Parts: sequence; C-alpha cells; structure tokens
Amino acid sequence: MKKIFGWLLALVMVLALAGCGTSSVEQEGADTGSNASMFVEVESAMNWYVVYHRDTKVMYAVSDGSYNHGTFTMLVDADGKPLLWEG
Repeated sequence: MKKIFGWLLALVMVLALAGCGTSSVEQEGADTGSNASMFVEVESAMNWYVVYHRDTKVMYAVSDGSYNHGTFTMLVDADGKPLLWEG
C-alpha cells in the first residue's frame, strides 16, 4: 500500500510541476501580419526553446523550466557576436 501511495504521490508532483501554459511566441512560418509576435520559435526541447527576433534575426534561448521560466539568453558565436537566423 505504501509503495502505491508513493508512486501516486510522485505522479501528482510531476504533473503539478509540469504545469501548462500558452506561449506568445509564434511557430516558424506563422502569420506575419500586424498582430504577429516579434519572436519566431525555430527549435524546442523539454526545458527551453530557441527563437529569433523577426526584425533583427538575432537568436535567443528561452527557458521553459519551472524555476526560471521565460529567461531570455542571447546566443553568440565564438567571437561573442550575436547569432543571426539565416533560415
């Protein structure tokens, strides 16, 4: 009984920490009209995603973790210059 309760408690905690939310970042190839986001998502993983700014093409990694959700980090090349989206 304790083993089942432990698994159930662990499952509830994982589901509670996973959460659900919406993103204001558009997928690549999405509408570019006046209501379009300034960022376009180009790659995603479990706890982060990569976006680029629609006008400047500068790329950012965005945290999607529960502790630092929404933290933007500019991606740079070996010389420290911003990475630009070339897609």
